Amino acid sequence: MDKTGRLFTKRGILVSLTLSILAVAPACGRTFSFAVIADPHIAGVPDHVTRLKTAIDWIIGNKDGKQIELVFVVGDIGWSGSGTRRNLKLAKKMLDRLDNMGIVYIPVIGDNEVQCGSEKEFARLFDAHYKRLSKTLPGWKKAPTHVNGMLLHNFSFDYKGCHFVCCDFNSRRHKDEGGELHDFAGGSWPWFKNDIRTCSKKKTESIVIFSHIGMFRTGFGTADEFLFSKDEMKKIKGFLWDYRGYVDSNYAGHIHQNWHASVWKGLFTTIYHVRVTDDTWFCKQWPESSDRSVTVRLVEVDSGGRKVSYKQRIINAMNP
Repeated sequence: MDKTGRLFTKRGILVSLTLSILAVAPACGRTFSFAVIADPHIAGVPDHVTRLKTAIDWIIGNKDGKQIELVFVVGDIGWSGSGTRRNLKLAKKMLDRLDNMGIVYIPVIGDNEVQCGSEKEFARLFDAHYKRLSKTLPGWKKAPTHVNGMLLHNFSFDYKGCHFVCCDFNSRRHKDEGGELHDFAGGSWPWFKNDIRTCSKKKTESIVIFSHIGMFRTGFGTADEFLFSKDEMKKIKGFLWDYRGYVDSNYAGHIHQNWHASVWKGLFTTIYHVRVTDDTWFCKQWPESSDRSVTVRLVEVDSGGRKVSYKQRIINAMNP
């Protein structure tokens, strides 16, 4: 996929994001698909539960026809203060239906689990699941969880010509919903850099990154408070510049929108794409739109050639 930049206008407002034009080469034979679910926010609210169920039902119903083999749940799985522990259990029970249908799901921790004080519960609930994934997914690597009094969840694996990296870049500072690289010995950033350096690079555009908080900035202060600082973005761009031919996209949630941005250097060279998936729940708050869809992102992957290609589709599971 060519990486070219342009400005993006959404609902009449010029957003200072540089977006890439989606240009997918003709497929040489789709090999598999993965789905992305973002921000279920299971909070004991019936509507939230119904919406996650709707997304899961759509994935299960389209498993064979769409060749869906992996599902990434990119954070904020459980929510609601002291009730987050209970809500995480309910969310996991619902997601386990995917496992029962032979669809591998990969949970990524979000800032809600952290800010609600449910890191330990997240680790306890999904520990056995991660161990099963280590036996199911080729090349599985998981960093030590207990680091500097934190419970960090960083892991990667290989799948049909792609290398998937899942990162815990959620801040541990109280009431901070922005990104944090955790750049210290044993932290997320050193682990991430080592993983990218040492992974297989037999195919171009083969590295795919998942994080709850997207690795980009918008240029608007009120939005960027929920993303990464300028200094951290310099680190990210500086490091990934050398791997721009291999890193295709960073998939994220967090900001409750379907956004497609490109992170670039200079005027014309895109380093990687950022593809943000809207939440499954609905609550209109800035920068969220009034879109009431139950969003599932479907990504069709063709890794049959020397270059991996990805076809993006945004599905409304309520009315596909």
